[in-house]
Amino acid sequence: MSDPRISFVYNSDIRNNGTPTLAYNSVKHQLGWNDKVDRWRPEGDLPERELYIYVDDGRDDLEWKCPGPSAYWAVDTHLGYDYRLWKARQFDKVYCAQKEGVERMRKDGIKEVYWLPLACNPMAHPNLSEMMLHKNKDDHTWGKGLDKKYDLAFVGFLNEGDGSDTSNNRIEWLDHAFSHFPNSWLAWQCFFEDMAVRIIRARFGFNISIRNDLNMRFFEVLSTGTCLLTNTNVEGIDDLGFEEGKHFVGYKDKEELVDKTKYFLKNPMEREGIARSGHEKVRSGHTYDKRMQRILDDFQIAA
Repeated sequence: MSDPRISFVYNSDIRNNGTPTLAYNSVKHQLGWNDKVDRWRPEGDLPERELYIYVDDGRDDLEWKCPGPSAYWAVDTHLGYDYRLWKARQFDKVYCAQKEGVERMRKDGIKEVYWLPLACNPMAHPNLSEMMLHKNKDDHTWGKGLDKKYDLAFVGFLNEGDGSDTSNNRIEWLDHAFSHFPNSWLAWQCFFEDMAVRIIRARFGFNISIRNDLNMRFFEVLSTGTCLLTNTNVEGIDDLGFEEGKHFVGYKDKEELVDKTKYFLKNPMEREGIARSGHEKVRSGHTYDKRMQRILDDFQIAA
C-alpha cells in the first residue's frame, strides 16, 4: 500500500451525505486513486500531502489552515458568502459552485477563483436500468415497483426564503405545484440512491432553487433519467450548454409551471425524449469525476 498523496478535508459527521462525500468517492473510486487518497477532519495537524481539497461541509466556525497546496470548493456562496470569502483567503485556488460567487470573490480580491458547478455521480444517482442491478438489496424499493406512479416528486430541504426578490419561498412553490398536481410525492432527508428511487417513480423531478442557484438537484434529477422540471432564472444553465425544451422543462412563473406540466403530462413521448436528452447531456459532461479531474489538472497532479 502506497502513502496517500491527496487528502479531502471535511467533517463527515456534518456532511456525509452531500458534495464532500460525492467528490471524495469520485477521486477514490471512479478516478481510481484508491489508497492514494484519504480524508481528514479539518482540525489538528495533518500529514504531508501533495494536495489538500477542502469541500464545504456546513461548518462556519472553522479556524484551521491547510499545511500545503490547497483547493477550496465553496459550494454555497449564495447562502453564506462572508464566511466563505474569509475562508477563501486561506487557500491557493478557490472554486465556486455558483457563477455569481466567482464574480463576487474576484471583486473582493480573490485572484485564483474559478467556476466549478455541482454535478451528478452515476453511482449515487442511478437511472432505472442501473437501479435494477441492485435486485439483491433488502429494501423492497430496489429493483422493483419503480413504475412512474407520481406526477411530480420533490426531494430536498424545505425553505421559506428570506422575503427578498432573489429568494424563493420553496414551501410556497411546492404548495402551488402540489395543489394543481396532488398525485405528487414530497420526500425529506433522502440522499443518494434513496433519493433516486423517489425521483425515478415520478414523471417529473421538480426543482425550485432557493436563490436562483444552479443547485445539486438540477444535475441529480437529470442523472436519474426522469424529466427535470425547474425554474429557469438561474445563472449558468446556458453556459453549460443545457437547453430548455431539449434537456429539461423550464418555467419562469407559477402559471407557466402549471401550463407546462399539464402539457407534458398529456404528451409522454415528448417528455421522455427530453428526459433522455437531459440524461445523456449530464452524464457525458457533468459528473463529479470531471469536476474533480479539473482540480487535479489545475494543480498538475496525475495518478
